[in-house]
Amino acid sequence: MISKVKQISVFIENKVGHLAEATDILAKNNINIRALFVYDSKEYAILRLIVDKPFETVELFRESGKVVRIKDVMVIEPIDEPGMMNKIFHLLAANNINIDYAYPYAKAGAPYMLVLATSDQEQAYQLISNSEYVISK
Repeated sequence: MISKVKQISVFIENKVGHLAEATDILAKNNINIRALFVYDSKEYAILRLIVDKPFETVELFRESGKVVRIKDVMVIEPIDEPGMMNKIFHLLAANNINIDYAYPYAKAGAPYMLVLATSDQEQAYQLISNSEYVISK
């Protein structure tokens, strides 16, 4: 399985309670988090989210004064065999596509799913879609 999804990136201060405050906004508005990744530095963090209502989420964060971005990423469900992720990474490398970042994605009934952001999302999507490395549904 491979699909395109919207990812929200929110800049927050790297201080106690700021992640809780950011997710309070979602909880209070009945927005479900599907995946979450935090990249931190000493003073700030980037909170990356996949949610069930991405456009509403962007507006809510903007209304609260947060710097927020939305972009397309892909979610893949690789075949559950040893070395399958390695094959996907080599497929992209052989086509000069860098993996900018990756993080796990949870879905009921799926053993393992991964969010991927690459240097060329369209080409990566086509290559992975046409490979034998992901579950087809």
